[in-house]
Amino acid sequence: MGNKVTTKGNKFMINRRLVLGMIAAATTLDASRTAFAKEKHHLNGKDLLGENIKKNGKHKIHTTGKKVDVYAEVKNGKVTGVTAAGMQVKKVRSRQKFAETTPGITLASMQLAQADVYYYGYWVYDDLTDTYIWFPADYVIVDGSWVEYTA
Repeated sequence: MGNKVTTKGNKFMINRRLVLGMIAAATTLDASRTAFAKEKHHLNGKDLLGENIKKNGKHKIHTTGKKVDVYAEVKNGKVTGVTAAGMQVKKVRSRQKFAETTPGITLASMQLAQADVYYYGYWVYDDLTDTYIWFPADYVIVDGSWVEYTA
């Protein structure tokens, strides 16, 4: 009879250890996923660039969280590119407006009128951050190189 109790005790110990191990593994996986979550920042490129849209050349428009300067290249009133040392840049577009100029009331008629309007963004990214700098269509050269933004 003593052997039966010991056998049940060993099974209980194995099961408890298994459960504790599974909990520890799940916690570790969840923590690592949280640690690698990227920060997303949506910025209004028109406001960042300001009057520099009228001046040809490279203009500093932002500094990332890693203290990297972001520059917009302007030629003939259009942003032709965005660069940031050590970071990748891709061109994206979206019908959704991510960067507001000023808070306020948007009238329903204005929203309907802008249903087919695209906003064009430069996605500046590295392993920690995603920065999107959005411009209206008249600030960029619209061609087939812009890819659809996906959240």
